[in-house]
Amino acid sequence: MAPMHPPAGIFLYHAPPLPPQKRPSTEDDQAPKAKKAKTKAKTAEGNGSSKRGYNAKKRSEAAQIAAQNAQLMPTVSYASTPTDKGSDKTAEAPMRMVTGDNGQNTDASAQLHPELQFARCMSNRYRSEQFPRCVSCTRRWAGDTCRFQGIRFFLKDNQRNIVGVSFVENQRADAPNMSFPVSWNVSLTPTHIRRTKRTIAQALLPTLLQELQHLNYPEIIRRTRESEVRATCDTCMTSIFSSSWMCRLCGREACAECFEQVKDLTEDKPGAGQAEIAALQARREKHAHSNPFFLSCTRRNEHHAKDFSPMSRFCKAELAQAIKDMEAMLLEPDNDALPDAGPIDPLLHVEQAQANGGIPSSAQISDSQIGGEASAPVPESSISSAPQHGLSQDGVFSPESAPITTSSVSRVAEPPLLAPVVPPSADQNSTQSSDIPSHPTTTIPDSQLTEEIFRPLWAKGEPIVVTELLPKFQIQWTPEYFVQKYNSQSCLILECQSDVNKRVTVGEFFSWFGKYEGRVECWKLKDWPPSTDFKTAFPELFEDFSRAVPVPNYVRRDGTLNIASHFPSNTVAPDLGPKMYNAMSSFESAGSKGSTRLHMDMADAVNIMTYASTTPDGRPGCAAWDLFRAQDAEKLRTFLRRKFKGSYQHDPIHSQQFYLDTQLRKELYDTHGIKSHRVYQRPGEAIFIPAGCAHQVCNLADCIKVAVDFVSPENIERCEKLTREFREQNQSMAWKEDVLQLRTMMWFAWLSCCRQEKEMNDP
Repeated sequence: MAPMHPPAGIFLYHAPPLPPQKRPSTEDDQAPKAKKAKTKAKTAEGNGSSKRGYNAKKRSEAAQIAAQNAQLMPTVSYASTPTDKGSDKTAEAPMRMVTGDNGQNTDASAQLHPELQFARCMSNRYRSEQFPRCVSCTRRWAGDTCRFQGIRFFLKDNQRNIVGVSFVENQRADAPNMSFPVSWNVSLTPTHIRRTKRTIAQALLPTLLQELQHLNYPEIIRRTRESEVRATCDTCMTSIFSSSWMCRLCGREACAECFEQVKDLTEDKPGAGQAEIAALQARREKHAHSNPFFLSCTRRNEHHAKDFSPMSRFCKAELAQAIKDMEAMLLEPDNDALPDAGPIDPLLHVEQAQANGGIPSSAQISDSQIGGEASAPVPESSISSAPQHGLSQDGVFSPESAPITTSSVSRVAEPPLLAPVVPPSADQNSTQSSDIPSHPTTTIPDSQLTEEIFRPLWAKGEPIVVTELLPKFQIQWTPEYFVQKYNSQSCLILECQSDVNKRVTVGEFFSWFGKYEGRVECWKLKDWPPSTDFKTAFPELFEDFSRAVPVPNYVRRDGTLNIASHFPSNTVAPDLGPKMYNAMSSFESAGSKGSTRLHMDMADAVNIMTYASTTPDGRPGCAAWDLFRAQDAEKLRTFLRRKFKGSYQHDPIHSQQFYLDTQLRKELYDTHGIKSHRVYQRPGEAIFIPAGCAHQVCNLADCIKVAVDFVSPENIERCEKLTREFREQNQSMAWKEDVLQLRTMMWFAWLSCCRQEKEMNDP
């Protein structure tokens, strides 16, 4: 294999023979001085998080490598080689050695030979070489790859000794390298493209403008956007899209927010007094206590802001063109917009307006515009304790009254299941679910649900119930079906109350459905299949589900209005499902943990029940849902913090530790005025859950459900807010990786729509 050469605009790193000198720089944090020449070729985890455990032998190896690194380059100066930025990307460029006298000593006879690092740092090929090794290689993080492989060049002298390193500057555009989809569930129309592009322009333009400024940092390192791995911040696990920073010492990558924290914790202010220095040290110690690995660099060092270099994955020309096109689109009238009557969620609107520099959202519909909560009460005698099919606990869809309706019942119905299967505590009768008020929930039969009706309803940001879906399924999703098809397949089930898990066969688990006698435990098989793509594991079920979902343009994996449908096939796309949620009957009274505890999903979701066993007394089975409005989330957190202080980490909702049983929901309403959308889901009914709506579930019979996430134009803002919240949660615990990759998803969708638009317009 012929040696590759770095293209124009590379960086040179070299250990000078002279004593360490301070490198001239206008901003230390922007043009950092490296103790050791180390940059990370960020290759984030694949489908799973990196596991950062390593045994004693590997720790010893890491220590030896760290010692080598410490001896290799105590101080490194570097500079970019002046070249024509418009030159061919593959052209060779002259390399200039930067020595301890800041480039004054230039030896024309010193010929440097660049050699691309095409193997891992710890490869046998480099065993005898002395150069900085990346943290992934030294610590052998499972699921991670070498940070330098493929982007770092070793600069060798005529004796083949490594005297420095350089990095590839890449200006390749994203669009030509991505395998974008060419077909959707229906033909992509100009309207689909306009709505998608405008949504993305409103949400993504501020970030792209920031990235354009980021590209102006001196000595920025560029690399191609990853396709085989998912790039994530090594600290908060948020997906890396733009404005990132790389530590040259250990090869870690930090998002802009985490790098700002590094600066805040490590930069000394000139002339700072003893009080300021003490305060800084106190902040460092406090942060180290909550996140001990945040400032961890090499085994002998901690991260400092000066150890980082700015990094970008963008081609400046492509970025500038996208910004120009987005700005032009937002100046045009939006002919596809719903009537604008003000924000639905004022707090969210204010946050987004500030983030977008005043750019308004196209999805701001008032309750009066599309049917707010009806205030007329309905006599309790009209509320059935066992609702008929097609009737929610709050009301019915009434096509004759209006094309868009909201149920008018102000109190929830009695649950159809009177006696729980799992024995509750002794005070089970102290509070009944019917004593707690509920928000009315829009309910509509699938046969009457069109995209024109769904869109303004969904723009309200409230749950929707769709009924009469069972006839659309061609496969009977029953326990018998799964016992027959997947009988011997192993699976891991979880006990809902105690969190104990055990491994059984699929046949064993489903054979327990409907058999209540002597049962004292509530087992569930969630997120099934756990890792394999649903389409790959269950192709016949995937097709059956895709045919049956309501509003397929929004929900299907290839839906024309699903932003996620544009993800290139040659990248690590987010696994948005479908996934199955199969659980036995639980109970709602005091002390219950339900079937699924209170949480929020990263994206919009729809959950369809395909089967429910009858109850012990022969009644039709169902599942009780509590879905809270997004604007009530902070009050809900306040209640949980007061009630469960000290029993969770960081965020009481995102920690997924709590279920609000009947008594707690009554207390929540009495003390904070917060009530849920109480929905009793039965087979053939779908519940649409908007991003940002906290929700919990308690099966009142043994149930089989299947759910899928999607990213709708109407809820991009809430997805962004959730991504920020999950990032904050990850500061104190490795909790949830940002598998959604929302900004990357929007960028790909923009490029995909531009490509489709161009093909439509080309003769």
